[in-house]
Amino acid sequence: MKRILALFLALLMFLPVFSLAEEDEFEEEYEEEYEELDEEEDEIPEEVLNAEPVSEELQEEIRNALENADFVPTSELDENNLFINRNLPENVINILLLGVDTRNAELIEEDVKLADVQIILSLNTETGDVKLSSILRDTVVVNPFTGVRSPINYSLRSFDSKGKFHDDPQRAIATVNYNFEMNIQYYVMINFRGVAAIVDQLGGIDMELTEGEAANINYYLKKNAKSILKHYDTKEAKAARVELKVEDGVQHLDGLQALMYARLRQNKTKKKYNLGDDWQRTARTRNLLDKLLQKVLKGNTDIIDLVSFSVEYINSNMNPATMFDLIRTVLGGNIISKLGSGDSIMEQFRIPMGSADDNTKTWSYVQEKGDLYGKIWLSKTNGNLQKNIEGLHEFIYGKYYPAGE
Repeated sequence: MKRILALFLALLMFLPVFSLAEEDEFEEEYEEEYEELDEEEDEIPEEVLNAEPVSEELQEEIRNALENADFVPTSELDENNLFINRNLPENVINILLLGVDTRNAELIEEDVKLADVQIILSLNTETGDVKLSSILRDTVVVNPFTGVRSPINYSLRSFDSKGKFHDDPQRAIATVNYNFEMNIQYYVMINFRGVAAIVDQLGGIDMELTEGEAANINYYLKKNAKSILKHYDTKEAKAARVELKVEDGVQHLDGLQALMYARLRQNKTKKKYNLGDDWQRTARTRNLLDKLLQKVLKGNTDIIDLVSFSVEYINSNMNPATMFDLIRTVLGGNIISKLGSGDSIMEQFRIPMGSADDNTKTWSYVQEKGDLYGKIWLSKTNGNLQKNIEGLHEFIYGKYYPAGE
């Protein structure tokens, strides 16, 4: 039972971790399809597939671990200022996962950050289904409090009357709810340092790499060695790190190498390697997540140590009781049978979505002179915003639930 509980605690930690593997910049969608990565499914232990409900004793043990780790949820958000769509069904709990661009060891309030990654994690309390909906960082949205339009990655930032910066998860959630007619009330936030640290805590991971993947991981770590050591590496980890062999085959990755694997999108070496752009990048992320979760399932990780360690790298307004309610919800659904069958445990969606049902485009991309990155526009006038809202609702709920009706 501890194995399966560890799986979902790890899932809660890993989802914002792997949200950081989303696109660095917007690109046109490619018509070419890339083959899925070869993934050998590890056998799921019988005790996992036939697990009993989570005992009260084990829940209390984990709650104590959270308390001993000094995990203190952030203050409750003002529900009256979250622009919640009250018409959405209550059988789905939505959580906003925020990946921030700071690389410091801790999530410091005054450390100016952008929420470059924003993913809606949807948990169905009746079926246990888990769904992920990504919002690209350059998507232009409306600030519900000011009416100002800006890319959504700015939604986490706010400044007080004295010009001092503050993280503002309230505004980030309100922005998503207001623009996409959602009902989010919870968030989880993590930074790059947390990504590498949590994977290292699991002892790293063995992954099947191509020659090009290995070469580009080595290249990135060498090119950015000083910056990496300053912000989110340690001398001890760097000294212990083994450079990857530039060849096809299974290799052991530490935390930073695993992070780089999940973020690979474009070849940066002198040789011509085809890394598949964002399509293959998504497959790598899913592959790595699956492998880490399988490692937890095999019981090689102490559940108490995992929880105590991981919570130091996240911010959230969820308390331990809420986390365990969510875990019980997922355990009561079909996710375990999916693991056993080899099916994907999570469905995924992206805003802007691809083509609508009538094959029309659902977004426009504008890059003005002097801009490093362009902006993604979802216009109300041409119906693109509405297409994305309805697509998101249909993905999560099966139908559209208009707000305010």
